[in-house]
Amino acid sequence: MAQSPFPGMDPYLESPRLWADVHHRLINIFAEQLSSLLMPKYFAELESYVVIDKISNDSIIAVPDVTITENEFNEFEDSMDTAVAIAPAPLHLKVPIPVPTHIINIHIKQNEENEELVTVIELLSPVNKRAGKGREKYLKKRDGLFESRVHLVEIDLLRQWPRMPFVEETLPEMDYLAMVSRAYKRPDCEVWPIGLREPLPVLPIPLSRPDPDIPLDLGQALRTAYERAHYERRINYKLPPIPSIKQKNVAWVENCLRCH
Repeated sequence: MAQSPFPGMDPYLESPRLWADVHHRLINIFAEQLSSLLMPKYFAELESYVVIDKISNDSIIAVPDVTITENEFNEFEDSMDTAVAIAPAPLHLKVPIPVPTHIINIHIKQNEENEELVTVIELLSPVNKRAGKGREKYLKKRDGLFESRVHLVEIDLLRQWPRMPFVEETLPEMDYLAMVSRAYKRPDCEVWPIGLREPLPVLPIPLSRPDPDIPLDLGQALRTAYERAHYERRINYKLPPIPSIKQKNVAWVENCLRCH
């Protein structure tokens, strides 16, 4: 059975080469976990939306579903004879290219005729976190949920880029974070700071009162995704992960890999 070397989040899964696949698999497994617990009163529905991303100079940003092809005129232009020697350009840069990026989340709705939205579960992606229109769009959506009667569960399994804002100016040191914002308790919310060395928590998913919370086991979901995708065949654990590990965790990561 394929297993990650790490007890919680596998930092190698944050690779821009893998994250889009990890995200899609986790969201689907979250929905699988919850579906049987929600019936018959509720159901979990996968919702997708599009964020316009941009190809960036940042080496750890990957834009999914993008194909870059050579200009069809390059070969013709290279073969042209020129009477005057032309010096190469002193700089080669990139221009921002808008790219549609598809994000999937989970909507928990009441299993009634009006299908009232009760809870939204968001697993953050790079386009949500890094500066730009994607983050701005997500924050606007987040603020709209905070002003509604809909609960928000926000899961951040990416170490790179700033966290989503809270009223407090500083958060405790952490590698990952999960937040449950109950509509009837705002502005207060429940926050799980998660370290790289820690197992992923089981989160309470709130429903309409007086119905009790149902559990979402992040650790089990990650283990299931890893096994189904056989990520051990795609990850080269001999190389350092992207983004890099904090210096204080380097020896611990090496020990996990050595003992696996």
